[in-house]
Amino acid sequence: MQNVDPVEAVSLTTIQGFFVWLPIAYPSTEFNHEVLDGGGITAFIGAILFFETGSILLMFEAVNENSHGCFGWAVEQLIQDDKGGATFRFVADRHHCVHHQQNRRNFVGKSAAATLPEIKPKDERTKDGSTWQWFPSWHALKTHYLHELGFLASTAQFVGATIFGIAGFTALPGVNNHLSPQGVMNGVYWIPQVVGGSGFIVSSTLYMLETQKKWYLPAFHLLGWHVGFWNLIGALGFTLSGALGMAYGNSGAQYEAALATFW
Repeated sequence: MQNVDPVEAVSLTTIQGFFVWLPIAYPSTEFNHEVLDGGGITAFIGAILFFETGSILLMFEAVNENSHGCFGWAVEQLIQDDKGGATFRFVADRHHCVHHQQNRRNFVGKSAAATLPEIKPKDERTKDGSTWQWFPSWHALKTHYLHELGFLASTAQFVGATIFGIAGFTALPGVNNHLSPQGVMNGVYWIPQVVGGSGFIVSSTLYMLETQKKWYLPAFHLLGWHVGFWNLIGALGFTLSGALGMAYGNSGAQYEAALATFW
């Protein structure tokens, strides 16, 4: 379930990074209201329209994914007790995973089902047997979804994007330029970036771990691993930008905060 934030969000973030960093690096290029209007509006659109919307869709995808495979769990009966009852355990069922991270024969291309003969995809129904669901049942949440990296990563992304969205609203002109004293600016603008960026870090890390055979062995040969890794780099930039932004009056910190938003 290797997903990135939409390209539009990345493009808007890059433009927003130019708006806030370029006037500091090259003051002669600044035009009227560049940082406040240009930077604020693009930050709002990127954070609310694309990051938040993309994160919601990631949650729907995680809930409705072909969950008997990579994100599903097979039930194994271990032993029968004295009273005739059975003991069960849940184990990952890799033989029904058709996603690309199972295909370790090429960097990008065919799904695992097309290259690994032992993998035979079943139907596309969800864990509960329905063709679509908005929300998982409480039972499915406890026994299935809370044990899968794809769902946990999407949840971390959604929570991070929602909190980050506060900074999207408070970046708007007419709001951002009225946030005073500095403690108010920190509380509703910079700190949401730190907390939201931290959620992106958790999400990206889980997406990387999802593709790895062992947690300590990077999967450099898998496209999905690189999706998570480069998302992680961007997440660190978002978090660092918010942390440095709180160093009000420190020109070096403000420069690095703006640069972190861009890179």
